[in-house]
Amino acid sequence: MKTALKEYSINVAHKLSALLTHFDEKNFLTSSYGVEKTQRSILKKALENISGTKTSVLRNVGRVINYEIFITKFPVTGYENWAGLIQEQKEGGSNILTNQPCLRYQPTSGSTSKIKWIPYNQDFLHQLDQAVGPWLSHMYRRYPGIKQGKHYWSLSWVPSDLRNSDTNSVNDDLQLLPWWKRVFMGLTMAVPECTSLADSSEESLFATACYLVSCQDLSLISVWSPTFALSLLDLIEDRRLDIIKVLNNGQWPNTYKSLSVASAPVNKKAAHLLSTLDGKITAEFTELLWPKLALISAWDTSSSFIWAEKLQAVFAHSDFQGKGLWATEGVITIPYEDKFPLAINSHFYEFEDLTSGEILPSWQLKSGLTVRPIITCANGIFRYAMNDQLLVTHFVNEIPCFEFIGRMDGIDMVGEKLSPQVAIEILNDLDDIQGITPVSLLAVPGNHSLAQARYVLLCNDDSDLGITNNPALHQELQKRLEKNLQAHFHYQLARELGQLAMAEVVILKDAVQYYEDAKIKKGMTKGNIKIEPLILWQSELHFENGCLNGTRQGASEYAASV
Repeated sequence: MKTALKEYSINVAHKLSALLTHFDEKNFLTSSYGVEKTQRSILKKALENISGTKTSVLRNVGRVINYEIFITKFPVTGYENWAGLIQEQKEGGSNILTNQPCLRYQPTSGSTSKIKWIPYNQDFLHQLDQAVGPWLSHMYRRYPGIKQGKHYWSLSWVPSDLRNSDTNSVNDDLQLLPWWKRVFMGLTMAVPECTSLADSSEESLFATACYLVSCQDLSLISVWSPTFALSLLDLIEDRRLDIIKVLNNGQWPNTYKSLSVASAPVNKKAAHLLSTLDGKITAEFTELLWPKLALISAWDTSSSFIWAEKLQAVFAHSDFQGKGLWATEGVITIPYEDKFPLAINSHFYEFEDLTSGEILPSWQLKSGLTVRPIITCANGIFRYAMNDQLLVTHFVNEIPCFEFIGRMDGIDMVGEKLSPQVAIEILNDLDDIQGITPVSLLAVPGNHSLAQARYVLLCNDDSDLGITNNPALHQELQKRLEKNLQAHFHYQLARELGQLAMAEVVILKDAVQYYEDAKIKKGMTKGNIKIEPLILWQSELHFENGCLNGTRQGASEYAASV
């Protein structure tokens, strides 16, 4: 009786959610026939939000303003232009960025700063919801099987040392939703939101794995990075016996004290099924464990493509949907009818034409342009330039659609967002070790010979005896490298979530030649090769027994990670 009531509640929640989000989709389609009118209205509202604020005084902004005047008052900006005002507001200042109270500050990485804090007020949350509604409505229509069970939404993850600090709500994503969506999400969530409030990522991830295994009516998995979903499967494999124990006894491990915020799941049938797992999780096993799974949503473009393919192979019985472009600073696109249209009812959007340098409002875009988005949001952050490169591909009526090409600077294999400036700082910091010259920080995607993506610091051995005769020095270098990398928010998070392996240090007698030869094999001429401080390394890089196996003749002298 209890199970039947739960199933009925889930079914009703999905039906009501599909009905209510349908109105958001209708609004989205209505706006698709009047992009300029919609966008000018959003800009007007954003400007009303800064009336009487410090920002409006600094920019000499009156109450009545249009787009043509707006662009003369506000230049294109980056986080560094707003950091001082955000900090002033964060420390208790009122009417700084907007005339609304700020509900939370969401952390994310910056290219030149380790952490950026993005203010979220009520109107900004409403803007985000204007993207969630049509996306969710479309999913209900396109993949009706997701109505038949519970959903797993991986939303915000925060490294362990930022938990319970700076803001009490930094991990609680349900606070971002309207009240009725909080109710529906609570009824349909496979993993209770309170598990994210555990003291460490390790505890949160273990609890997540237990709940997912216990949820045999799981119908939707929504994650950002496909490597995160794959790392959860790895965790289920590695902690199989511990998970079985939890599901049989309904008790968390004694060492995980902070998980007392949630009751441990009990499912002896799922525990027995997991006990039959022998080795790697396969497509056959996922179909047995989650027979109702109808859809997986994750990034599937740029550097995520290979991992999305791996994820789809493990969940062959489920449909797959690529994610739109969504950042902590705001939402750009949503998936809709096999395209990625602009989230037209969310923020005010402009785009820099990367060929001409011209700044264009959304209603002036044309197919074939390569652009980067510039967003003006209701949280008071205006004309904020994102570092994403997009191609204008199609239109949904008047709404431009995009293909994500990649980040304009830096490397982002699994969401770690490292920039060349960060790499330069690391290379300079490690350049004080006698006999060693740091050459380049290589971002090495996982492949058949290297199971997990990782960063490899390529160094030149300038010493007479060779670093192989000084393993302690090598270990010190690797320890410092990992410490420097973990000082950056999203790298630390990717490591804690199992998406990146520990950074390696490779020291060669002819490291520069090794780098140049790899580039020559890719078609570059030696005279045109510039050694970059940070590069996505797409040449073969083999590890055997934890050691780098030089792939170029003459690179046989090396010291590998310990």
